[in-house]
Amino acid sequence: LHSPPKPQFANWLIEQVQTGQYKGLCYVEQNKFRVPWKHNSRKDCNDEDSKIFRAWAVASGKINEFPNDKAKWKTNFRCALNNLTKRFKMVSDNSKNSEDPHKIYEIINTEYNYESQQTDDSPDDFDIYSSPIEYLPSGTEVEYWVQPPHCKQQWTENYGQQPAAVPVSYPAIQPAPVFSSPPQPSIYDLEISIHYRKREMLKFSLRSPRVQLHYQQEAPELNAQPICFPTTAGLLDRKQIEYTERILNSIQRGLLLEVRDTGIYACRQDRCHVFASTNDPSVAHPDPRKLPPNTMIELLSFEKYVNELKQFKENNGGSPDYTINMCFGEKFPDGKPLEKKLIVVKVVPLICRHFHEMAQLEGASSLHSANVSLQISHNSLYDLINSVFSLPIAEDPGLELY
Repeated sequence: LHSPPKPQFANWLIEQVQTGQYKGLCYVEQNKFRVPWKHNSRKDCNDEDSKIFRAWAVASGKINEFPNDKAKWKTNFRCALNNLTKRFKMVSDNSKNSEDPHKIYEIINTEYNYESQQTDDSPDDFDIYSSPIEYLPSGTEVEYWVQPPHCKQQWTENYGQQPAAVPVSYPAIQPAPVFSSPPQPSIYDLEISIHYRKREMLKFSLRSPRVQLHYQQEAPELNAQPICFPTTAGLLDRKQIEYTERILNSIQRGLLLEVRDTGIYACRQDRCHVFASTNDPSVAHPDPRKLPPNTMIELLSFEKYVNELKQFKENNGGSPDYTINMCFGEKFPDGKPLEKKLIVVKVVPLICRHFHEMAQLEGASSLHSANVSLQISHNSLYDLINSVFSLPIAEDPGLELY
């Protein structure tokens, strides 16, 4: 017997608000509703406080995976809610209120039709592999390959851009802009997007020296901005859902990103294999770069970027490569289009995009043509940029961890 199909979260949640059967889940005004948000560690937290989270675990078919884990129920609910930025916008976060912790959301784009998404019948094969958790001695890695039947390619509507997030753990320090338009980003400003094949599930900007990409982990890395991978809610093709969820379940603690003066680094923390590249994703690489476990690896060198930027400005090379593409659970780049990969994370350091756009606009006239030096004096991207552009570049004040 097949389990019933998972309901669309947006419509399901609105229906639950209307039933009035959940304590603290109700409308506060037209198109605005509140969700109870009491932390599980509180002594006064009871079953009623987690009733709506459990209900979604049941409806989404996750209850069998964690039948008694209230933290997992809440994380599952939160990820589903955060994924639907085209339907729900958080307008008030009162989750720290000691008397009545809750969040208030506004229903937006009420005419948006999630049922109208179309599928493409063109088939495609894919291979998934990660380190299986069963029968492995500690520290051992084994790759297993899965070759499923043909999987229908999806053509679904883009979710759009989530409002930029400034993590609470880090003070929002904005360096004084040197150029009137556009303002100069911080070295810690990143644009991150998560794609499930052609579908862009999340896209937003944040400022943080450390980012934890995880899947439904209640306590991710300390001093890091957590980003939870979206669930498969809203995907239509059953084979895609099945194999995407297989990868998601192996991600767990996932990947730690870290921005340093010298570049951007990553550390894989669980058994899902991750391949990373800044090269053209459509060109196969003879030896794709797989990130080793529990080791901090450089993904993007700022020195290499500035060298490429200098060559670009002197018309001696193409555009610099600074978009980091990471493929979870599948080999990459292997010549297959990036849009056919089940899970891809794209990371763009906004300061690199900023200076690339400056170079495109200004051309070679702003070069220190007689005094170009690409030696690192203080291991700083700004030292390197100063060697390329004649305009003064503001030093980034950095971020202090708490």
